[in-house]
Amino acid sequence: MQRYLRPDLLDAAGIEVFDTWAATFGQVVTQVELAPEGGDSFRVKSRFARFRNVPEMLRMWHVFADVKTAADLDLPVPILAERPSDGRRIPETVTVEPSDELIDYVGDLGRRADAIRNRAVSPEEDNMLKVSGDGRRAALDLRLVGLPQRTPGKIEAAAACIASIWRAHRGDEYLAPGGTPYPVRGSLQLVFCDLGTPGPEWNAYDEFRDQLVARGLPRESVRFVHEAKNDTELAWLFAACRSGHVAVLVGSTEKMGVGTNVQDRAVALHHLDAPWRPADVDQREGRIIRQGNLNPEVQVIRWTARQSFDGYMWQTLERKARFIRDVMSPALDAREIGDIGDTVLSFSEAKALATNNPLLIDKAEADAQLARLVRAERAHHRNQDTLRRTITRLQAHITAQTKLADDLDAAIGRRRDTRGEAFAMTVEGQRYTKRGRCRPAPARPVPAGSGEPARLPATNRPRG
Repeated sequence: MQRYLRPDLLDAAGIEVFDTWAATFGQVVTQVELAPEGGDSFRVKSRFARFRNVPEMLRMWHVFADVKTAADLDLPVPILAERPSDGRRIPETVTVEPSDELIDYVGDLGRRADAIRNRAVSPEEDNMLKVSGDGRRAALDLRLVGLPQRTPGKIEAAAACIASIWRAHRGDEYLAPGGTPYPVRGSLQLVFCDLGTPGPEWNAYDEFRDQLVARGLPRESVRFVHEAKNDTELAWLFAACRSGHVAVLVGSTEKMGVGTNVQDRAVALHHLDAPWRPADVDQREGRIIRQGNLNPEVQVIRWTARQSFDGYMWQTLERKARFIRDVMSPALDAREIGDIGDTVLSFSEAKALATNNPLLIDKAEADAQLARLVRAERAHHRNQDTLRRTITRLQAHITAQTKLADDLDAAIGRRRDTRGEAFAMTVEGQRYTKRGRCRPAPARPVPAGSGEPARLPATNRPRG
């Protein structure tokens, strides 16, 4: 963004090359993380994932950028419902047990990843992008990768939960702006899924609707945002959601993100898969945690499959969210920033639950606490060093100023009033009383017999 909007600032600072910028403001962090093929495998990876020299960077950044977070705006939006497990108001993560076929497929992804790392296959034949795509699809439903789904997966589990919420809120009454109740009762649930979108072949969307209908929801009340082919049809669909004629709206981040104003009755939002960017998570959840929602509390549920690619996806979101959050809400007096905020912790929790390794939750919390303590210790030592240097500098300054004050007092004591007629000065024995063309005052007569030789005026005194 600095190169796009204010490259002149980078040129003036001599860091117009990215490598120079990265060496100045970035820091490489080495940590243990899940392998991208999923499962329980881990690896040590070094990534560009931290900011340093923050005050200098932000001074340039804020010349052209003004960042306001949701916390800064403090808009009247619904709050998250308390989680049954611990009572915290954060998104709920539901972990689905994997099938044997999914575990075997994840193991195969690991073997494919090893072959790619060892250059045993050409990039055209297989690469990590293919592994990532297959891992994401398999975590949602094995049928998306051509394998049978013999045991219930995320789609069935999410459908059962959504049907339960629908039954609990199908009689909810909502009031129009004038205070009169809407004729149609019932709440709305939003489901985000970027994979398995509607098509002629088997897809996750149609399967999801079939699962909901089998659990009692009317088929016409489950709609896909992909059904709208133009802006007019999209507006009619959104109006039906706001009026209560739609109970579940399913869509992708791209089609149901910015501009989707269906929040009036939205009571729950479900993530069937994880997007690549934290901004996508914010866009998704911004469809329900939004002004105009008539529900005081809402639910946000993230669905993950244990020992699947979901763990790596939520880990990626955690790393990116931490890096971005540094700039979104920094303290200008911090030299380095990399704190884990509430959003990032929920990503860490999702990652831990997806891998069936609760120790990752403890590690994330311990890492966050350790990072805070280390920063506090560094800040304390820096402040102590700064104070010692300040004391030394101010003591020298006090000594110099004291001497100057003494000299000024001595000069003031020798001061004489020379204003107006009080002006007089003697140069080489001659007395002058005029400021302009100074002429010598008349010579004083020398008394006879005083023994003092007669003095000639300075102008008539012989030279040599």
